[in-house]
Amino acid sequence: MSWKFEQPADHETRVILVRHGESTFNAQGKHQGSSDASVLTDLGKEAARQTGEWLSGLVIDALYVSSLQRAQETASEMLSMMTPAVDLQNIHVVYQLREIDLPAWQGRYHRQVQTDCATDYRCWKQHPEQFVMVDPQTQHRTYPVLDLYARSQQFWQDILPRHQRQTLMVISHSGTNRALISTALNLPPTHYHALKQSNCGISVLKFSQQDELTVQLEVLNETGHLTAPCLKPKV
Repeated sequence: MSWKFEQPADHETRVILVRHGESTFNAQGKHQGSSDASVLTDLGKEAARQTGEWLSGLVIDALYVSSLQRAQETASEMLSMMTPAVDLQNIHVVYQLREIDLPAWQGRYHRQVQTDCATDYRCWKQHPEQFVMVDPQTQHRTYPVLDLYARSQQFWQDILPRHQRQTLMVISHSGTNRALISTALNLPPTHYHALKQSNCGISVLKFSQQDELTVQLEVLNETGHLTAPCLKPKV
């Protein structure tokens, strides 16, 4: 690895965030959202194995994985290359870590959405905190970005007290990882699109709880462990 970690101090928790490998919807240029129809491509599986090999040697005390299959496939490929092995009792599949809910756009091509939903798409890109989506099946109105930030904040509140002086790994999604980083650092949803998270990119947060909780962003979207074919830009 190009960076090394000391064991967290008594009052610290280190969290390694990994985005899933390239998926079929990534390769096709489609919105994924929380749809579970997208799976890893062969390139995505290879990138996941490279990521696991690069992280091998780290002791991971607990692994939290999104409930969507593209994240679980990434975890499986990574773990096949990692030593020491993560105890199966410490691997947790978490629905809370699924990608942002975009029911009206999931499975549709990005270019199609930009054309057919131009006003909504402009709001999504320029004012994500105001973006509203109506579920075409239930007609239920939601604020996808605000909802994602709320469950990301809840995730931190749920897990951090359990893991002092431990190193955790979270395998999730671009939007979810951005929201996790943002809520940890108290960045508002207005900056939702500002933090890039590449397929199998690695980010690292260190939480320190003494008189108050402080957070340090140690690594943001590290991709130096991936070979050239795995680095082609995907959304």
